[in-house]
Amino acid sequence: MPRQHTVAVPPGRAGLGRSIWRIAWPVMLMQLLYTALSITDMFWVGRLGAPAVAAVALGGSVLGVLFAIGQVFGVSTLALAARATGAGNRAGVVAALRHAVVPAVVVGIIIAAVGIPLAGRILVLLRAAPEVVNMGRNYLIVTFAYLPAFFAGMPAYSLFHASGDTRTPMFVILATNLFNAALDPVLIFGWFGLPRLGVTGAALATALSQLLWLAIVAVILYRRGLLVRGGPFQWRRLVTVFRVGLPAGLAEVTRPLTGMLLFSIVNGFGIAAGAAFGIGLRILGMMFVYLAAMQSAGEVLVGQSLGRGDTALARAVGGRVTLVAVLLQFLVLPLLFVLAPLVVRVFSAEPEVVRIGTGYLRVLAPFLVLAGFKVGWASAQRGAGDTRPPMLAAVLANWVVKLPLAWALATLTGLGVNGVWLGIGASIAVESVMLGASYRRGRWLTRELAWH
Repeated sequence: MPRQHTVAVPPGRAGLGRSIWRIAWPVMLMQLLYTALSITDMFWVGRLGAPAVAAVALGGSVLGVLFAIGQVFGVSTLALAARATGAGNRAGVVAALRHAVVPAVVVGIIIAAVGIPLAGRILVLLRAAPEVVNMGRNYLIVTFAYLPAFFAGMPAYSLFHASGDTRTPMFVILATNLFNAALDPVLIFGWFGLPRLGVTGAALATALSQLLWLAIVAVILYRRGLLVRGGPFQWRRLVTVFRVGLPAGLAEVTRPLTGMLLFSIVNGFGIAAGAAFGIGLRILGMMFVYLAAMQSAGEVLVGQSLGRGDTALARAVGGRVTLVAVLLQFLVLPLLFVLAPLVVRVFSAEPEVVRIGTGYLRVLAPFLVLAGFKVGWASAQRGAGDTRPPMLAAVLANWVVKLPLAWALATLTGLGVNGVWLGIGASIAVESVMLGASYRRGRWLTRELAWH
C-alpha cells in the first residue's frame, strides 16, 4: 500500500505551534524559491534596460491573474483533501485531485487558445509603450502556451499540502528553480551559441522549469497511489469543487487583475514609473514568503481539524496563525522602510526608478502590518471551505476602493503615483476589517463539505 502522508494534528493547544511550524517551514522555503525565480528573471532582464523590465513586469502581472484563476482548483483541492485526510478517508483524497485536475486542464486550454492571439493587444490595453509591447508580446505568448500544465500542477501542489507533506514539493521546486536559474542567462543573452532571446528567453526558462516540476510531481503522486488513471467521475464532486473554488478564485483574481489595471494608471506617468511598480511588487513578494507559509499552515490544520470534528482546535489554529503573522509583519516592515532605496537599487540603478520605487515601499509599509491579520483570518475560512466571505472582502476592497481611489488620488489631487500607492493601502485596510468581521462570526466552523 502506498504511503499516505499526514500531519499529526495535536488534540488541543499543546503542540499547536510545532504543528504549524512543521507545515510552514517547507512552504516558506518554497515561496522563497518562487520569489527567487521571479527575482532572477528581473535581475537578468534588468541588464536589458527599463523597457525590458517594464515588459516582464507587465507579463508578470498577467501571470498573476492567471495564477489566481488556477486557485479555483488549488483551494478546492486543499479544502476537500484536508478534510478527507483528517477523517482518514484516502479515497476522498484521490477523488479531490481527480475532480480538480480535469477541469483545470480544460480551463487552461481554453484560456491559452484565447490569450495567445491577443497577447499584444493585452499590453496595448494596459497602455504599455510601443517598445514594451514589442518585447512583452512573445513573453505573454509563451506564458499562455504552458498554462494548461501550470493549471494542472496547482491541484497537485495543494494535495501535498492537504495531506501534510510540504517537504516533497519543496525539494522538487528547489531542483526546478536551479534549472530555471541556469537557463535564464543562457536563453536571455544567447550563451553557448544559442540565439539571444531577451525577455522571451526569460519566459521560456520559466515555462521549461514548470513543465519539469509537473512531470516530477506526477510521477511521485502516481507512485504513492494518489494519481489514479481512470476511476469514476462524479458530477456532484465537480459541483463541490467549483462551489468551494470559484469564490476563492474570484477573491484571488481581484488582486492581480486590479493590479494589472493599476499598471495602466502608473504607465501614464512614464516607463520609469512602470518599471518601479514592477520592481516594488517583486520586493513585496519577499514578504509573502512567510505570510504564504502561515496561510498554508492555517488552511491545512483547520481543514484537518474540521475533518476530525474538532472545531475548538480549528479556532485555536486560526488565532495562533494570525498572531504569528502579525508579529512577523511588525519585525520586517520597519526594516523595509529604512532600506527601501538600497533594495530598489539592486534591480535598477536609474535614479528615477529608484525614487519612485522607494516611495512605493515607504507609503505601503504601514498598511502592510494589516496583511498579517488578513492572512490569519482568511486562512481559517479558506481551510474550512467557507470561501465566500473572503471573496466578498476582496472584491469590495479591490474593485470598489482600490481602483477608483487610486485613479482619483493620482489624477485629481496632484499626488501622482503616490496617490496610487495610497489607494492600494486603503484597500488593504478595508479588506482586513471585513475579513475580521466574518472570522469573528464563526460561520466557517460549521461549514459542511460533500468531500466524502
